[in-house]
Amino acid sequence: MTSFAEDKTNDLKLHFKIENGEACLTGEWSDNVTELVIPETYEGKPVTSIDEKAFTGNENIVSCVIPDTVKSVGDLAFAACPNLKSISIGSGFSSLGNLSFANCNNLTSITVSKDNPDFTSINSCLYNKKGDTLRLYAGGSKAVVSDNTKTIGKWAFFERSDITSVTIPSSVTAIEDSVFSGCLSLKEITIPDSVTKLGKYCFMSCRALQSVSLGKSVTEIPEECFYCCTALNNISLSDNIKSIGDRAFYCCEDISGIYIPAAVKSIGEDAVGKKYISMGSYSIKIPNFQIKGEKGSAAEKYAFDQNISFLTNDSQGDVNGDGKVDSVDASAVLAEYALLSAGKKGKLTEKQSKAADWNSDGNIDSVDASAILAEYARVQTL
Repeated sequence: MTSFAEDKTNDLKLHFKIENGEACLTGEWSDNVTELVIPETYEGKPVTSIDEKAFTGNENIVSCVIPDTVKSVGDLAFAACPNLKSISIGSGFSSLGNLSFANCNNLTSITVSKDNPDFTSINSCLYNKKGDTLRLYAGGSKAVVSDNTKTIGKWAFFERSDITSVTIPSSVTAIEDSVFSGCLSLKEITIPDSVTKLGKYCFMSCRALQSVSLGKSVTEIPEECFYCCTALNNISLSDNIKSIGDRAFYCCEDISGIYIPAAVKSIGEDAVGKKYISMGSYSIKIPNFQIKGEKGSAAEKYAFDQNISFLTNDSQGDVNGDGKVDSVDASAVLAEYALLSAGKKGKLTEKQSKAADWNSDGNIDSVDASAILAEYARVQTL
């Protein structure tokens, strides 16, 4: 049976459905609700659940009180409620649906009944009762994960497009799937050495993310971890990385090159140096992208298979060691040549001098600079 109840105190109309002697809240029939207080009963039946998508996109709700009788909140139940600021959760709540409160950018406070056996509130965020797993973040744009947190749970920050920074304590060991997906204002992230696991899609579509510092305990960059992080331009992979998953850095167009250590034994489909062409619905190589690595490595094989320029760690021409050969390197060679020709001491290190001496004749001169420019032109045609 499906019907609706009217709460005259708050001038609020709510839709319910009754199944097996229990009432499920399916939505509201009003356009001016700001303080949503869910009743414990409807027509004598306990209200035990909130249906999926019940209040999705509601622009008016500012606060929500979930009574002790409610056991579960369905998928996307309050997703994209832009003005929702506070949630009060009763003692009976035990099941949080997928993305139930996703993209609620003004959510700053979650309180939980002290009698709830499954959840608690720490620093206004939703945690499991033990207090070691963050389930849902509530707070401002500069997020700080509480000390003693071990796991940041799936979707904890999903589509919080207001967040600009996140501080992760050294107690955290796991960051689960899609935790920061859609955090459109997040600019940089530091993963502490304590973290051993990154989930799939972890930073997907963080379009403002420019810099990532990965802790030394991370061994795998999982599938689509940094998918479509279009501003990402600073990423360093340690020797502890063993695998890079499918499309891990797909459509990261601001990365012009990357060094992949020999320790990496597995590189997935379109993992790096590729982007999507919507008009043709297919992948192409990012222009001028270069991979730097070791001879005989998985990186070299991947570069060959994808027709991406590959440079070994001692590659000739890469004077500044940024993983690519370009006009900047040629300019550095010419500047060094000018100093040496004038009888002055050069500025390049021994390693840089070796890279600058393209023809290995023991001299750094205009011939080397011209050869480097020629190589740069060749790479652009790949």
